[in-house]
Amino acid sequence: MNSKKKNAIILVIYFLCLIFYIFGIVKLYKFLFNLHYYFLFVTIPILFLFVTLCITTIFKIIFSICEMTFGVKTDEDVKDFLISANEYTTRICKYVLIGIFMALLFSLMVLDIILCVNKGKYVLLSLSIVVWILLYYLLFTSIVKLIKREIRI
Repeated sequence: MNSKKKNAIILVIYFLCLIFYIFGIVKLYKFLFNLHYYFLFVTIPILFLFVTLCITTIFKIIFSICEMTFGVKTDEDVKDFLISANEYTTRICKYVLIGIFMALLFSLMVLDIILCVNKGKYVLLSLSIVVWILLYYLLFTSIVKLIKREIRI
């Protein structure tokens, strides 16, 4: 019975997250047509972020419902398969989110450079380029560590 309550709470949380992601997708889609083109650099990767999270949450809802349905009177193979499928979905989502985050950082960098050049703030431009290079270095080193850890597993 404890497992059923836990799965029900997880399912409710997934549905709340799904509603939040769908709300974010609708709002960002409406903003696409009304925004200045500078902000499209940021809005489009965030829209992809919400779509990815929405798809992942839908898969997790399906796996959770299957676990609640088939997990009661089946053998351990079905439970293990559902757990491994959920972990696989989470792992794929993690890599997709890293890619979207890198695209968002690149978009912010391009937006920062364009705005600094338009305003004639060349000292600020040089400082921001140094900061962006440092951020990308830190991001790539953490990604390499993550991939090395995944390969060892």
